[in-house]
Amino acid sequence: MDIHKRIAEILEKEESFCLVTVLDSTRSDIRPGQKAIVRFNRPIEGSLGSTELDASLNRLGQKALNENQSTVVEIESGCNVFLNVLCADAQLVICGAGHIALPLAQFSRKLGFQVTVIDDRSDFANLTRFPGCKVIAEEFTVALRGMTFGPATYVVVITRGHEHDVDCLIEIINKKTVYVGLIGSRRRVRIVLEALAEEGFPQERLNEVFTPIGLPIGAESPEEIALSIVSELVCVRRKGPDQARTIRKAVGVE
Repeated sequence: MDIHKRIAEILEKEESFCLVTVLDSTRSDIRPGQKAIVRFNRPIEGSLGSTELDASLNRLGQKALNENQSTVVEIESGCNVFLNVLCADAQLVICGAGHIALPLAQFSRKLGFQVTVIDDRSDFANLTRFPGCKVIAEEFTVALRGMTFGPATYVVVITRGHEHDVDCLIEIINKKTVYVGLIGSRRRVRIVLEALAEEGFPQERLNEVFTPIGLPIGAESPEEIALSIVSELVCVRRKGPDQARTIRKAVGVE
């Protein structure tokens, strides 16, 4: 495997990974500078020549990824490796610039997300209300159709009506994302998802939409709802979508 070519491929996909580099070694079969790649919940790519060491490196790399923490570890006596966690920039797209979007954008930016806010109302979607964000004051369909999504893209749909929710999801659902969340009552959500299913969108992909949106913390105010949403985003970012769903299922949300 051409390790440098592989690194470039993963970076192009905007995927977080852990680059393992041997710093020093007393073993003749393990050379300083040797590298391997650890990705979330995947087999290790590259090898130090030992199944046992590779398995150990994969466990350590997974731990470093989950904790988002680069570190130096001694994998055996006289052999030290650098676990370098390289994270793709998390992109949050907020569809809807209403009262929940304000604290959501603020919280998300403080947590390292690059935030884009979309709304067709320029009096809502503007830099005065959303400082530090990219703001697009256009029809949802037009704005989303011109955007590029990827495996580091998170989308929150919190528009003012289910007709706009449908417009957003039609443009989003077939694109690559790590998270799509939809706000609304169970009735509103059901109407939206049933409409998309009737349009022929894959049920498997529709089932991946996080709804009701946010971790179940009993949120009521706009700030509390924003906190529940951003908590779910952080959980997905650090632990993956499956862990977020496990939490939701534990309290009967899914």
